[in-house]
Amino acid sequence: MKNILAPFAALAAALTVSVTALAPLERNLAYRSPSLSLSNGDGLSHDIAHIGNQIRKRAYDDYVTSKVEGKAKRNNGKKGQYKTEADFLVQKYDANYGSDGRDAYKGKVSFPFGVASGDPYPNSAILWTHPVPEDSNTNLPICLRYQTSKSKTDFSASNLVDDSYAWTTSEVDYSYKVETTGLSPKTQYYYRFFSCHDHSVVSPVGTFKTIPEYDDDSVDELKLAVFSCSNLPFGFFNAYRAAAARDNGADYFVHVGDYIYEARGDGQTVAGENTYGDGRPLNRVPEPDHEIVTLDDYRLRYGSYRKDKDLAALHGSKAFFGIWDDHEVADNSYNHGTADSNDTDTGAVRGVKFTERKLAAVKAYYEWMPIRQVDTTDSLRIWRSFRYGKLADIFLLDTRNFDRDLTDIYWNTAAVGAVSNDTDRSLMGGKQEQWLYRNMIESQQRGATWKIVGQQIVMNWQNYGEPDFMYNYDAWQGYRSNRRRFFDTIVKNDIDNTVILAGDSHANWVYDTVPEDRLNNTQYDPVTGQGSIAVEFAGTAVSSPSSYGKNLTQQKYDAAAQRLVSINRNLQWAEGAHRGYFELEFSKNEVNAQFYGYANNSLPNSEELLVAQFNVKKGANKLTRPINYGIKPNSGALQAQVVDYSKSRWNGTAFVAQN
Repeated sequence: MKNILAPFAALAAALTVSVTALAPLERNLAYRSPSLSLSNGDGLSHDIAHIGNQIRKRAYDDYVTSKVEGKAKRNNGKKGQYKTEADFLVQKYDANYGSDGRDAYKGKVSFPFGVASGDPYPNSAILWTHPVPEDSNTNLPICLRYQTSKSKTDFSASNLVDDSYAWTTSEVDYSYKVETTGLSPKTQYYYRFFSCHDHSVVSPVGTFKTIPEYDDDSVDELKLAVFSCSNLPFGFFNAYRAAAARDNGADYFVHVGDYIYEARGDGQTVAGENTYGDGRPLNRVPEPDHEIVTLDDYRLRYGSYRKDKDLAALHGSKAFFGIWDDHEVADNSYNHGTADSNDTDTGAVRGVKFTERKLAAVKAYYEWMPIRQVDTTDSLRIWRSFRYGKLADIFLLDTRNFDRDLTDIYWNTAAVGAVSNDTDRSLMGGKQEQWLYRNMIESQQRGATWKIVGQQIVMNWQNYGEPDFMYNYDAWQGYRSNRRRFFDTIVKNDIDNTVILAGDSHANWVYDTVPEDRLNNTQYDPVTGQGSIAVEFAGTAVSSPSSYGKNLTQQKYDAAAQRLVSINRNLQWAEGAHRGYFELEFSKNEVNAQFYGYANNSLPNSEELLVAQFNVKKGANKLTRPINYGIKPNSGALQAQVVDYSKSRWNGTAFVAQN
């Protein structure tokens, strides 16, 4: 019997191929900000269905014809006209029609924002750039080729592992974000971009390393550089520069938030706007010259930061694992507002209410950051995880914007303190909490050695001991039940080797991580670390000013650190004088941490100082003694060198002299 459905099956197959293979806009993930699953019309992703099926069908038919003609030519001893599908599409189809039926931009482009990679998998990674057309008045689509090579200098066919293209348009402010595929695990790759229609300008060459296969038990090394709080007006990004240039340094870098700041940075006081820093003396005033609230504002602000040569060098040298903190939206953000904005008429900043502002901030973040689009219907979800073989699982959390209950927004400190122990308060929302706990348990069960929890704010108990500022309720201290649930998950499920990363505070903190009910009794011993269930490394800022105070003497900074370790029983090191970052080296048996600092960020090449070092042994769940190998740190204070345990006792608030 004749198959009367055959023509329809062939047509369906043809259309499937054309939709899959000929999707130059879909390949640019900036159009799916911030989720692949969100329906059109929500304001968070773009409607790209206007690339009509007829145009797709015409392109598909042309390509099939081209292949047939090429085959005939090859049979006659001649090569086909087009080497690859990308060559055909760029030269034949897109060169004529543009990405959406408009004419294409065929002039020169430049790459002032550099290149970046992020969220590597064993077989793929995200690549990012932002071409700028030489004709500043154009509104035409730009086609870029992206190439991934095994060689830094040789992008010939023998070294290329991926060679494709995608379009970008003014709808996404010409942001360009693609997934390069067909890669091998644990391999160093190099990538570049250039215009499909003008090859005279090629982007800088970037590099990244893919992660191991998920169950690879042979992996014995993971090096991370961890950053937070990079406020452009307050100084140069020396930390980025050093990490990018370090020989045998980190394989990847983690930014735990405050990648940008939303306030105006020219030191000017304007009614209704936050002012945070004066960048004029260092010529570091970010655009635009006001507090940012609109999509165009946030895009301009990211552009100001990405033009920084040190940040560009870091992005070009290693893959990025990033999450946002509050300032990517606005100061002290939570699920229904920030310190200076909400959805009331009086809570609008420059006429923009909070929800609209948050929408703009999230959209711009996903356009500018080389991170994967989380496949979810939760429009603000950024929390995600990565398996680094059997050596480590990395969990990146959102303790700010997904579903965080009301935080301290300065005028309500006492009220938030009063409810800080309420059982229904959450930093993350129930969905994210359950995801985290479930995945940490599975991580332990599957045999991953290290569980790395990257998040924004200091988790351990912070007692500042000041009458007007005893506790930081904007950190985990304001959500004690959420913290207790996290700790209970670790204890009840015998989860070993948890390493917590934090930023936000503009100072360095290193803790044995101890549940509240162990802090004030003999279950935790600060001398040996017995009773600790994990460790926490919280880093200082890349450039934001010290929370201890600005322009203090080293003696005053150290005195403040000494006071902090004497009134926080599990705080083993505190430091507030330096801007900087820290690196972590994970192996099967231990993790080593090195904290680097810069005393003067007003100098673009400030000398680097190794401030302190720490070690954690597999299975110990505490810092190795002696802390900092028994050496006095170059800055800050070690608890063991401040408190004479033989002559002191803990009274529940501080170490005091024995009676």
